[in-house]
Amino acid sequence: MAMATSQCFRALVRHAIGASAAGRPVASRATRPVSSGGTLRYHDRGFHRINPRPRHHPWCRGPRLATSAAGYEERITSTDNATVKHFAKLVRNRGYREECGSIVVAGSGILSEVCAGGGGDAVGSARVLFLADDACVPAGVTASRIVRAPEHVLKKAAGLQSVDRVDAVAELSMPPVVGVAALQGAGRIARLLALDGIQDPGNLGTLVRTALALGWDAVALLPGTCDPYNDKALRAARGGVFRMPMARLTWEELEEVTRRDGLRRFCAEPTADATAADTAATGSKGLCLVLGSEGQGLSDVALRTCEPVAIPMPGEMESLNVAVAGGILLYLMRRGS
Repeated sequence: MAMATSQCFRALVRHAIGASAAGRPVASRATRPVSSGGTLRYHDRGFHRINPRPRHHPWCRGPRLATSAAGYEERITSTDNATVKHFAKLVRNRGYREECGSIVVAGSGILSEVCAGGGGDAVGSARVLFLADDACVPAGVTASRIVRAPEHVLKKAAGLQSVDRVDAVAELSMPPVVGVAALQGAGRIARLLALDGIQDPGNLGTLVRTALALGWDAVALLPGTCDPYNDKALRAARGGVFRMPMARLTWEELEEVTRRDGLRRFCAEPTADATAADTAATGSKGLCLVLGSEGQGLSDVALRTCEPVAIPMPGEMESLNVAVAGGILLYLMRRGS
């Protein structure tokens, strides 16, 4: 069987050389069946086997190889490949993400949380899934195209050069986040978190993840707030940005939502006349909590239209990181508190 494969390979090479010498077009992108199973596809550096027969390894629970919608797996070994460059640009360029309607998610754990943990309806099937040679397809993930690649290619595609290992990277569809209509999936809202100019994507992701864990219904992204699909925000949220209803709203739209659902609006402001957060939440059937950035603080609109609340702090510290302070407030003001 190995001899047959070798003979087939030599015959294909002779055909390519002969065709080139005769001036005939070379079938450089054709695929040829191999008697031992699978197919040979010609790349710039020669023929490579694609979609071989599945093999299993004891460390891999489930199938080692899964097929794409096209019925086979591809292999990419160069960071100069167009698909790899496309992934890298999606990671670093917000405008390109919005133009393509795609985002990049790295790591089999996060991908499983997104696709199998409640966010699958929002993103659907992955457009492209890169996998390490020894990696399994993450639970709940389906893909139109599956590509095996070495570690340096995966890191390039994920925009993660300093991490120890990347086992899976996927291009997913970007859920809509513009306007009040993006909150329709939340139904009637009783607890709404509004982020007012939060610029640090790590803080944004942490706040979304905390709000989801504590049972809040939705997140409003007010003007000046960073992209929730930034790679740092995605990692900090652990897939929460796909499972939590989110919308980019103007202040007028936020007022429309809070009036429609009967929500009292509070803002985190540690002033002398601020009400303690746990006291403010008592008796409030519905509320909206507005958090500002650490550098700029709350906007004038927030200070003018919201009731200030604060965290009781008996210690000698003036303020807290917005993700830490927000986490405490989300807990104190959660539903049923």
